[in-house]
Order: sequence, then C-alpha cells, then structure tokens
Amino acid sequence: MNGAVRRLARSALSSLAFPSAQACPGSAPGVITSLRALSAARSVSPDECYDVVIVGGGMVGAAVAALLGGNRMTQQMRVAVLDVKPQPLSFTPAPVPGLRVSTITPGSIGVLKAAGAWEEVEALSAPFVDMQVWDAAAPGHIRWSARDLGEERMGVVAENPLLQASLLRAAQRSGGRTEFLWPAELRGLRLPDEQGRPHPGCSHGLAELDLADGRTLVARLVVAADGSASRVRQMAGLRTWGWGYGQRGVVATVSTAEPHVTAFQRFLPTGPLALLPVRGGLSSIVWSTTPEAAAALEALGPREFAAAVNKALLDPPASAASGFAPVSSLAEALGRMVGAGAGGGGGGWREPPRAVELVGSSPKSFPLQLKQAGRFVLPRLALVGDAAHAVHPLAGQGVNLGLGDAGALAEALRGAVAGGSDPGDARLLGEAYEAPRRRAVLAMTAAMDGVKRAFAVQAPPFAAVRGLGLGLINAVGPVRNGIMNYAMMGNT
Repeated sequence: MNGAVRRLARSALSSLAFPSAQACPGSAPGVITSLRALSAARSVSPDECYDVVIVGGGMVGAAVAALLGGNRMTQQMRVAVLDVKPQPLSFTPAPVPGLRVSTITPGSIGVLKAAGAWEEVEALSAPFVDMQVWDAAAPGHIRWSARDLGEERMGVVAENPLLQASLLRAAQRSGGRTEFLWPAELRGLRLPDEQGRPHPGCSHGLAELDLADGRTLVARLVVAADGSASRVRQMAGLRTWGWGYGQRGVVATVSTAEPHVTAFQRFLPTGPLALLPVRGGLSSIVWSTTPEAAAALEALGPREFAAAVNKALLDPPASAASGFAPVSSLAEALGRMVGAGAGGGGGGWREPPRAVELVGSSPKSFPLQLKQAGRFVLPRLALVGDAAHAVHPLAGQGVNLGLGDAGALAEALRGAVAGGSDPGDARLLGEAYEAPRRRAVLAMTAAMDGVKRAFAVQAPPFAAVRGLGLGLINAVGPVRNGIMNYAMMGNT
C-alpha cells in the first residue's frame, strides 16, 4: 500500500511540474492524471512515464541530468537516463591518467559548478595557466596567459571518465528524481509530427520509446545524448551534413623532463600536435595526422614515440632554411613595434618540455570528422553534444560545446517550468535552445575548420605570411586576448 501511495504522489508531482502541458497518456492539459487513467491509455504503467528521458549516459547526458536535478525549479521533474551498458558512478584514478582527456574552459567550469560536479573534477584534474600556438612551417607564435585575462587559470585538463562519473554522481545525489536505466537498448522511437499531432497508433502527443526488454517509456521530452552515430537522431529521421578530414587523432600519455602548466600546440604539415598537462606531472598527447602516420606512431616503443614527439615539437621552422626568412624577421620587427603601442606584446616563445617516454596505455587513434545535424530539435526531441555536432579536436572544444548544450537546454527547461509551458514544445525548444546553440556551434565550427585549413597550406610564401600574422596577433594585446576570451567563454 505504501508503495502505491508513493507512486501516486510521484505521478501527481510529475503532472504538476508542467500544469499547462499535456501529461502522460490519457490526460488533458491542466488535468492531473490518476494512475488508473494513465494505465488505461495504452496499457503503459505509470512507472514508465517521465518528464525527460535522456538517451546516453556519457558526459553530456550526465550533465543534463545533474543540471535538472540540481535546480530547484526542475528537480521535481522525473528524469530517466538510459544507456546500453551500466555507466560508472565512481572514479578511481589510476597511476597513469587515461588516454581520453578534455580541456575544460572557464565557461564549462561554470556548468560543472551548477551541476554540482566541479569539486570532484577540480581535485583530480590539471590546470593550465598559459597556452602557446606556433607553426612548423614558419617562425611566429601566439602565447596567451591567464593573468592577461584576469583569470586564475585558462582551464583544466580532465579525464573523460572523471567528468562522466562526477556528473552522474551529482545527478544521483542532487535530491531530484533521476533514475538510471541500464542496460537498456532503444529499439524504437515514436514522436508527434511537426504540427504536434500524435504518431499513428498513439492516443497522445507525447514521445514513446520501445526498449529491447519489452518496456515502453512515455516522455514529454527525449534528449539524444548518444554520440555522433546517434540512433535517436537516425530514428527521428534527422539528417546530418559534414565531411571527414582524412586524418586520425592519436592520443597518448608521456612523461616529460619537467612538469608544466602550459597547453602547447604546434601546427605540423599533417595536422596539429598538442602537449597538455595532466595530473601527476605527466602530459597528454593529441596528434592529428594521416592514417599512415597514425599507424606508424601506434607501433612505436616508449622511447621512440617520445623521440617522434620531440622532433615534431622542437625541429626549427621549415622556412628557416628557405628564402623567406626575411619575412619572418619582418614579422618579429613589426611585432615589437606594434606591441609597444597596442596593449603590450604577448609572451615570448618558450620551448616545450622534452618528452622522455610513453607511459600507461599504448597510443590509440580515432578518425577525425566534422558532422552537424540539420536540426537540433523536433517536437518532443532535443539533440545535445556529438549527437548534434562533432568538430575537429584541434582546440579541444568538442566537450565544451556539449556542456554548453547541456547548460542551455537545462535553462530552457527551467524557463518552461517557471512559465508553466510544455517542455517538449518545438517552438519553445527552438527559441530557447536550438537558436542560441546553433549560433554558438556554427561560429566555433567555422573558426576551428578555418584555422585547420589555413594551417594546412604549406607553400613557403603562404606560410611566411601566416607566421607574420601570428606574430602581429601576439603583439596586439586586445586582439590576442579577445580571441582567447571567445575560446574560453564563447562555447557556452
């Protein structure tokens, strides 16, 4: 009896969360539905009715759940997080950090704080206070410092499993009504049409999710957080556009001659190579290169891999031996002149620490691509993270864009609660979530793709001019800092 009373109370609260929205099957707007009415509509158990069903328990899906559970306006929403396999609710750091890491910017740190996960992430991540970018084809660099932006740090480097577990645990302890349903495989999805009319065979205008174990879940909103190959997106009939880069990203962990707090990135003829600080005084390698070169790197021994990293990072610019050295000298002279009267020049170039050897797991690689969904929302559906957009990792913005999605969607749903609106209404989702996120994502995608293509041109004249541009940007403080402020905060 007590269990039945609790279920009745839970169902009532679920309906009260959005009093003007359509409730679970058999209800009408503004009406609190009884358990009997809910069950009568399609033989759906009231325990299978949710305000929000998040498909995908990775970092971004976990962030949506934690943000909803941690906000007093949305914590009464009944939320389910589905995944095809159990996801980790704890993180035990290994002696050597894992291969998959993310650079977390101040904008994303704000999302983690709101979600209640930041303290755990901060304790096991490595800060970086400077960033240096330079070219292998010509002299010229840009060096940013957190102090120039009035910040304590430019961000942190955190392991992806740490981010995921911290966010899932935050959702679990938030005091909200979040349930983890795993293992649970999605086999079918039914959504209303563009006008909000029920899917054929449904007696309501809500979303229905068929699971492999025979259950059917009913939801006011489905959140697709199931990655770049999203099944939810495919089931909803949403198309994507984009292209492959014909490259692979090699990830590895190395020890260095000394620890550091700088995010180094050098643009090589085959793609960028990043050396990032991680916990334990070690460094993470993220190296974009050709498939052939990636396979060769993965086959190297610990010392040989470190030697390849050192050669790529420390070899002199190609133009030093070309006939375009005068252009590089001009860049340096102009940089000193402009920097003296335009907000001060950036820091001088600093040699990155030498890699000593490969540590931990062997290097792994993954294909690089750009992919965008044509739409981020439909009635009763919102795409977040890689399900909506996948970008080149050269600036480490993929996870930051996804956390920005999570923050924007949670805010849109908070506004729906405050206004008594339907959380799955396509117009609300389009205006409060899709429009601002599409602008942010497209701007960042265009910037990153443009940078990647600009550095891919290796012709000496173009490389020399590019080096000149880097030197000038480094010299002009407002321009240099404006670019980094956008990268640090623009994704959210």
